[in-house]
Amino acid sequence: MFTGDNVLGHGTAVFEDLPTYIHSLTRMAEQFGGRAYPAHGAVIEDGRAKIQDYIRHRKEREDQIVQVLSRPSGNSSEATGWLSMDIVKIIYKDVPESLHLAAEGGVLQVLRKLDGENKVQLDQETGRWRLEQRKPTL
Repeated sequence: MFTGDNVLGHGTAVFEDLPTYIHSLTRMAEQFGGRAYPAHGAVIEDGRAKIQDYIRHRKEREDQIVQVLSRPSGNSSEATGWLSMDIVKIIYKDVPESLHLAAEGGVLQVLRKLDGENKVQLDQETGRWRLEQRKPTL
């Protein structure tokens, strides 16, 4: 299968909409049977496994972000939620700060996906993200 820029022979793919990207990867994995021919990098012998790695990595990153959002935030009882860059500083603590701005783009992609699934919410005034507070059903 020609995977284009969805699955690369090296590095990681850049995308604009995480739910659409995951959907595309899932459909590719369902149809796959052999080598992957990416737009960049070497031919991938086991294309399905590589696609599954991409999906697994995205799920792990989502889980990390949810774990951070589950923690109390800030130094003040007034601070509720997390700024996206504060999430980056925790998840990417071992990555040079010069790459944090790029990493924030990926974190925001995950947050927007979770927002679309009604799992998180953004306080428009403060720019802070938090897990969705669901009212108990009676």
